[in-house]
Amino acid sequence: HPRMHIKTGLVDAHLYCLKKAVVDFLTENKSISSIRGELVPYLVRKQFSKTTDSQKVREDSEDQTLKKNDSSTNHELLIASRDEPLLQLAQERSCWNDHRGDMSEAYHGGKLRCYVHIMDQGLCYRVNTLAAYIEANRQVGSDSIIGPQCQIADKTSIKRSTIGNSSTVKEKVKVTNSIVMHGVTIEEGCNIQGSVICSNAVIGRGADLKYCLVGNGQRIEPEVERTNEVIVGTDQLMEI
Repeated sequence: HPRMHIKTGLVDAHLYCLKKAVVDFLTENKSISSIRGELVPYLVRKQFSKTTDSQKVREDSEDQTLKKNDSSTNHELLIASRDEPLLQLAQERSCWNDHRGDMSEAYHGGKLRCYVHIMDQGLCYRVNTLAAYIEANRQVGSDSIIGPQCQIADKTSIKRSTIGNSSTVKEKVKVTNSIVMHGVTIEEGCNIQGSVICSNAVIGRGADLKYCLVGNGQRIEPEVERTNEVIVGTDQLMEI
């Protein structure tokens, strides 16, 4: 007799591996704004829904993974027959079956698969806040890590921080408990504390940043003071 095990102690790590077809599907469906809240439930429903004969024909014959739904303005997510070897491998590694006493196919002829991987060992750290992200980097590294091709001027102070590749830190800069990503320029006299500076950002001379998130390519004006702010472009945030 089949058994079902229900666990309540698992936490969603918010790490998703998606086929390109699913990403293409997202670009066509602007109404889906949340991976966890909307996309994953859709994939699960689609996985276990019965496939009509017309859908089976299209799945087997079409190389396109997206087709316009005849009865709605939404797009359907269909997996093409060219994915058969990968689907076969996934089926062989899954011991789940929803039938008793027969060998009928468990997914009603559909080819969409949505699985969850449970991590039993190793470090998995949820970094959904600025403080958690900085703490996770601190646990992985030692006191401070300086990436290759960085230019670090004299009379700088870098403590418990990570500096990414090809970044430039000029004179009299203080960086403490912070993450500085790749290609960042920090001008003279800046003070950066408990912050994350994303790639290609430019921090103007004498700027003072405390507990801030500076997005990719952002420019911070000289001599400004910012505390507990998220400084990003309008297209740089996505709810997951």
